[in-house]
Amino acid sequence: MGGYYERLGDILRDTLDSDDDPFETWNPHAGKVRQAANFRERTPPPKKQEHSEYYTVPTELIPEFAELGLVPGTAPEKCKEQWKILLKKYHPDLSGSAENERVSYNEKTTRVTDAYRKIIRWYSTGKID
Repeated sequence: MGGYYERLGDILRDTLDSDDDPFETWNPHAGKVRQAANFRERTPPPKKQEHSEYYTVPTELIPEFAELGLVPGTAPEKCKEQWKILLKKYHPDLSGSAENERVSYNEKTTRVTDAYRKIIRWYSTGKID
């Protein structure tokens, strides 16, 4: 047991004898797992900060962004993500057995796709249909 306490004393002496602040260099969460007593916990991955780009768009395209449920001027990548989400949500095959629901889902997917195509066409060519 004496060796353990001697080693602990050496570590403390080396740490406290230096001019560096020991708390600045101490990182309790280094690595992907942290442990306290018998409890081990995975540390969450660092949060990514999304840098949203917004562009100035013509007023004629504002209804198309509204159809996708986006803020006018949202980046094309976000437009594509939202378009895919809406297509999965309103796909006619997912409407159920009612024919009127199928027609409304079909109309919704058509409107969403047309809006997305107009937005992407404007981003790529600068022209509005």
